[in-house]
Amino acid sequence: MLKFLFFLFTFFSVLSAEAQFNLSGKVTGQEDKAAPFVTIKISDAKNRVNYTQTDSLGLYHFNNLQAGKYSVICSAINYKAVKQSFALTKDTVINIQLQENRNKLADVQINARKALIEKLIDRTVFNVENSVSAIGTDALELLSKVPGIRVLNDKVSLVDKGAVNIMINDKLVPLSDDELSNYLKSISSGNIAKIEVITNPPAKYDAHGNNGLINIVLKKVTAEGFRGSVNTAFSQATHPTASAGANLSFRKNKITLSSNFNVRKGSLVPFEQSNVFYPTQSWNIVNKDRNFRTVPSGQIGIDYQASSKTVLGLSYNAGLTKFHSEENIKTTVYSKTGNLDSVLNSDANAKIRSHYHSANIYLKQALDSTGKQLTINGDWFKYSDDKNRFFNNTSYFQNGGVIPDSFAEYLSTSKQNIDLYTLKADVDLPYKTFKLSFGTKLSFIKNQSDLAFYKVRNAVYELDPGQTNLFNYQENTQALYVNYNKTIRRWDFQAGLRGEYTQIDGISVNEQNRNEYFRLFPTFYIVYRANDKSTFALNYGRRINRPAYRKLNPFRWYSNQYAYTEGNPFLQPSYNDNIEISHTYNNVFTTTLSFSHTTNGFNDVNFIDAGTNIQAAKPVNFITGYHYQFSNAVTFNVLKWLESINQVDVFYNTSNSSITQTLSNLNGFGGYFSTLNQFVFNPSKTILGEASFWYQFPSVDGLNQNKNQYNLDLGIKTLLFNKKIQLAITATDVLKTNQYRFNSLVNNIRQDYNNYYDSRQLKIAFRYNFGNEKIKQQDRKPGNEEERRRSN
Repeated sequence: MLKFLFFLFTFFSVLSAEAQFNLSGKVTGQEDKAAPFVTIKISDAKNRVNYTQTDSLGLYHFNNLQAGKYSVICSAINYKAVKQSFALTKDTVINIQLQENRNKLADVQINARKALIEKLIDRTVFNVENSVSAIGTDALELLSKVPGIRVLNDKVSLVDKGAVNIMINDKLVPLSDDELSNYLKSISSGNIAKIEVITNPPAKYDAHGNNGLINIVLKKVTAEGFRGSVNTAFSQATHPTASAGANLSFRKNKITLSSNFNVRKGSLVPFEQSNVFYPTQSWNIVNKDRNFRTVPSGQIGIDYQASSKTVLGLSYNAGLTKFHSEENIKTTVYSKTGNLDSVLNSDANAKIRSHYHSANIYLKQALDSTGKQLTINGDWFKYSDDKNRFFNNTSYFQNGGVIPDSFAEYLSTSKQNIDLYTLKADVDLPYKTFKLSFGTKLSFIKNQSDLAFYKVRNAVYELDPGQTNLFNYQENTQALYVNYNKTIRRWDFQAGLRGEYTQIDGISVNEQNRNEYFRLFPTFYIVYRANDKSTFALNYGRRINRPAYRKLNPFRWYSNQYAYTEGNPFLQPSYNDNIEISHTYNNVFTTTLSFSHTTNGFNDVNFIDAGTNIQAAKPVNFITGYHYQFSNAVTFNVLKWLESINQVDVFYNTSNSSITQTLSNLNGFGGYFSTLNQFVFNPSKTILGEASFWYQFPSVDGLNQNKNQYNLDLGIKTLLFNKKIQLAITATDVLKTNQYRFNSLVNNIRQDYNNYYDSRQLKIAFRYNFGNEKIKQQDRKPGNEEERRRSN
C-alpha cells in the first residue's frame, strides 16, 4: 500500500509540472457590498465552458487553467451581466462590480428540469421528481423503477449482482429483509429528491456491502414561507391497499422546519410452491398466504443557521408496523412411481408488531470562505419487534383419512431489540491544485433476541427448553479514511483508503463467538475527457460484507415439524474486489465492463436429509465467485414528447463451492434488458405517460439456476390547477410474469421453486400541493442559500 501511495504522489507531481494557472476574484454590488451566490462563467478560445458561484463573501475561484485567451461573464438576477476578456499567462485576480438593473423582476419561479438519469464519476443518479413513477408510491416501489435495480419479494438488489445496502441521506439503514422493506414502505416517494446507485463507493462511505450502495436523498426545503402537500393512493392487487400522507414545511430567515406523516393499510397474497425430489419420494409444497399490514410513520426536523458559517440540525423519525398473516401450507407426498402417498396439512397464523425510532443531530461548520468545512453527525437508531407464529400439522393417508396421533400444535415466538449509535466527523479541504478530505466514524451495535418454542398439550402451551434461546450480540467498529482528488487538464484522479477495526461478541446458550479484525479498503478512480463528447473512466474498490446479526443466531425457527431455519454463530464476513471500465459518449451512450471477485462468500443452504426428510436452512461460508458483466445504457431525449432510457446487460458467473453437499462448481451466461419511457401528450406538459419493461434471461446465481422472468408497467399522470393537483394511474406487472423461479441441488436432491408475490396491481394516486411555490429574490438570505446548496 505504501508503494501504491508513493506511485500516486510521484505521478501527480510529474503531471503537475505543466503550466497551469488560477483565476480568482471578488464580486460586489451596490456600495461595494459582497455579492454572494452569483453565477460566474468562463470560456476559452475553443468555447469550452466552466461555471462556478461566489461564496458567502462574494469570492470565486477557477483552478488548474491552461494559459490562453478567456472571457469571464458574471450574471445575477436584477443586475446587468458583466463580460470581460483577458489573456491568462499567470495567476490572475479579476474583481467585478455589478450594476443594478432598473427593470427588476418582482419574483422568480425556478422551473429548471434535470435529466431523468445522470451519470457521475462514482454513481448513477435517478432524479425522482422527473419520473411519473414518483407519484403516489413508496420508496420500495420506486426503487423497482430505477434502471439496474431489482425488487423481488420486497428485497432490493442490483441486476445480477445480488443484495445491496440502502442509505437514507448518506446514512446506512441497519436493517435487512422484512424490517428493511417495511421501513422503505413507510417513506413516501413525494419526499424523495433523487436515488443514487453507487456500484463502487468511495472511501467516505462504510466498506460494508459487497455490491455497493443505494442512497435515497430526501428533499430539502428551498423556499421561504409555508409549503405542504397531501396525498392518497388506492391500489388493487388480489385485495385492496390504501395509503394517505401529508408533509409540511416552513422556512423563515435562519430556521427551517419540516415534517411528514404517512399511513398504509392493506393485504397481499403471495404464493410459494416448491418440489423436493427425494430418492424414493417427491414432495410438492404449496404455501398460500394472505398477509395484512398497517404501517404508520412520521418525521420531524429543524435546521438552524446559527451564522453565515454554521448550520445546526436535528431530526426524528418513527414508524410502526402491525402485521398478521393467515397461511395454509399443503405438502403432497408422491411415491417414486408418481402415486399419492400422503398429505401433510399445516394451518398457521403469524402476528408481528415492530417499531423503530431514529434521531440525528448534525453540525456543519465552514472553516473559511474557500469551501473548507467540518461536518459532524450523531445518530441513534432503535428497532424492536415481537413475533408470534401459531401453526398446526395434520397428516392424511392417500384415501383422505387422518393418520392417528398426527395432529400437533405449536407456537414459535421471537422478541428482538436493536440499538445502534454512530458518531461521524468529516473534513473537506479544497486547495488550489487538489482536494483533500478525511474523517472518522464510530459505530456501536447491540442486538438482544429472546426466542422460544412451545408445543400444545391438552390445550396448554408447554415450553421446549431445547428450543429456547437468549441471544446477545454486540458489534463495534472504528473507521478512519482519507481521500485525495486532483484534476490535471483532461484527467480527474481520486484515490482513497479506509481502515476499519471491528470487534464482535455473540453469546447464545453457552455458545460464545468473539472475533476482532482490522482491514484496509482502497478505492481508486480515473476519468479522462478525450473531448467534449467522449469520456473514459476506470475505478477499483474493495468491499466487505458482514453477516446480518439474525444469521449469527443458532436458534431454529420452524415452519413445520420437517422444516426449519437456523443461524450460524461462526459465520464470517466475505470480501469483494470490484473493477469497472466505462465510456460515455455525448451523455447518451454509456458502455461499462466490470469484474468482481468474491472470497469467503456466504449464503443460505437448504440441507436436506433423505432419511428423515428434514429440511434445515443454514447460512455457511462456502462460495468463491467470479462475475463478468458487459453493460450498455442508451438515453434518447431528442424528441420533445419522449424520453427513453434503455439498458442491456450480458454477464457470466462462476461459483465454486467448498462444501461437499452442493455442486462443486456452477457457471453460465445470463442477460438483462430494460427500457423506461416517459411520454408528453400535450404542449403544456400536463398529461404524461410512462411505460417500462424488463426481461431477465436464465442465469446462474451462486449455486442456483434462475429461470427467465419479465415485467411490464404502465402509467399515466395529469397535472391540474396550475400543477397543484397531480392525479396518476399506474398498472404494475400487467402480464403477471414477475415470478421468481429457480432450482438447486443439495445432497444430490433436486429442489425446484416457483414463487409469485402478488405484484400485479392497479393503483390510483392523488396529490395536492399548497403554500408558497416561489422564491422571492429580495427575501433570500446568504445563510439560507448556503443551507439550500447542501441539498445539491
